[in-house]
Amino acid sequence: MAIAPTQGLFTQSKPPQTGGYPGFRPGSWVEDGMRSDRDVAVPMRDGTVVYVDVCRPEGASQVPVLLAYGPYGKHNGFPPILAAGADIEPPLPAGTRFEAPVAQYWVRHGYAVVYADPRGCWWSEGDASPLSLQEAEDGHDLVEWAGTQPWSNGKVGMSGVSYLAMTQYAVAATRPPHLAAINPCEGISDTYRESIFHGGILETQFSLHLTGELIGFGRNKTEDAFSELLAHPLLDDFWASRAFQLENIEVPAFFVCSMGNHGTHTRGTLEAYRRAGSSQKWLDVHGRKEWRYYYTPDNVERQRTFFDHFLKGIDNDLDSWPPVRVEYRDRTETGPVRDETAWPPAGVHHSPFHLDASTGQMLPSSPSRAATAGYDPTKSPTEPNRHAGDQRSVFDLTFDETTDLAGPVSLILWAESPGAADMDVFVTLDKLDTAGNRVGYPLAAYLDDGPLAYGWMRASRRELDPALSTAERPVQAHRRDLPLPEHGPIRLDIEIWPITAHFHPGETLRLTIAGADIYRWPAEHFVNGHDFLNNTAPHILHTGADHDCVLRLPVVTASSTPAEDAGDVSSESGA
Repeated sequence: MAIAPTQGLFTQSKPPQTGGYPGFRPGSWVEDGMRSDRDVAVPMRDGTVVYVDVCRPEGASQVPVLLAYGPYGKHNGFPPILAAGADIEPPLPAGTRFEAPVAQYWVRHGYAVVYADPRGCWWSEGDASPLSLQEAEDGHDLVEWAGTQPWSNGKVGMSGVSYLAMTQYAVAATRPPHLAAINPCEGISDTYRESIFHGGILETQFSLHLTGELIGFGRNKTEDAFSELLAHPLLDDFWASRAFQLENIEVPAFFVCSMGNHGTHTRGTLEAYRRAGSSQKWLDVHGRKEWRYYYTPDNVERQRTFFDHFLKGIDNDLDSWPPVRVEYRDRTETGPVRDETAWPPAGVHHSPFHLDASTGQMLPSSPSRAATAGYDPTKSPTEPNRHAGDQRSVFDLTFDETTDLAGPVSLILWAESPGAADMDVFVTLDKLDTAGNRVGYPLAAYLDDGPLAYGWMRASRRELDPALSTAERPVQAHRRDLPLPEHGPIRLDIEIWPITAHFHPGETLRLTIAGADIYRWPAEHFVNGHDFLNNTAPHILHTGADHDCVLRLPVVTASSTPAEDAGDVSSESGA
């Protein structure tokens, strides 16, 4: 039975041709030993036909299959603005699909690759319902189709980045009999918290590009995401119906997580690994650009080791893999990479550091005297290219010894906005070198100069979910709005997304607090932005005395086996 989680919130899709679709062109050809079958019809259980492209070794039979399942178009490569800064090396072969496995590589190593356009996308029949139960159900049917073709050995894996990772979560949870392993790389696992409402604040820049330029192309209808946001601003049953059933995943899984994707994938990938029910699962945490890392030759070889073992039955060195590998970011693509037994690493201690508004420092104990600091997020910028996020408060912590951080971060703030009904708080963590210069990191798959970490909080959404929250990771409930009291500060427990970091003696961790995006990239970029804010008055932060503001950091006090080196080294493979 087809499942439609909502009724009446569909709109006409954009014509496929406006998204660069070359037209419906069924055909087959052979080139360099690879047989390609384009626009192959695959019927779903309700009779709806979706279309796939199949690439497989010419003349071979009984080969394992990799399925790439996402809405960006099985005809589409990387959009130019994204490819320009992605630094993918070596250059991808012509025809490489966006965020999907490279057919030429996998076919050469004895695999078939299936690229699928989901229901309602491009030429596939039906109405598009992104990340719905319907899409998961169709993915289940695609796996079963691929696993029962004459050229298939009956073992199907799934691989891909971003949306193509999220569909792996959804499909694997339905437990298709022919699904043998998954390799989700960089995927959101809580759409509401991680993508649409950051700390309760609507994300507007990345989502606008995604819905306007990459998805929503088809012959029929697609769900109207904007109308659904208006209809469901709180975390209600609609969003619950879209929740990934990660505990139902049972197949072997190799998760890959970039620390450079705060605001999109970092939190979700780590949560998916933590919650997945698989008895055999691995996690690779790195600090690189996600597409660059996905296609790095050393990482592709690791992908093949994983799939060879579970799809071909090859006895290789997979059994020697540690459960978790972590790159502790020092500079871009530089830092120790270590084998760990868990995420967060077993040797992590969540250490409190106390904000002191009188000095702008973070201290090992609560300051004895009360103090305040503040900024005015309503103040109009006085210079070109400046915005309200330039009004901020800053607190520094300088390390006197080598320090590694790995795990979630939390921040307790006591804040008020006199006369206002609400306030939006934005937080970043940055690293400063010994000369006081900011260290930039990869961001959003193709940009540079990002911070270590982000956090967000709309004060009216400060209520926590007691079932999900811990001292180390507060999680907002998003069930109702609570206005600010008329007088005095309130406590805000802010989740800062997980980090890894490697600090040398004399280097500084900087906490910045503001009322708008602290770093803002031009509107043409596929990066997070927040334009609809609830700030109407200055923000005042209280520290010390009865208002102890605390940054809780995941300090590594003991570590597992060094995988690359225990010092400040470049790790080219990262895994």
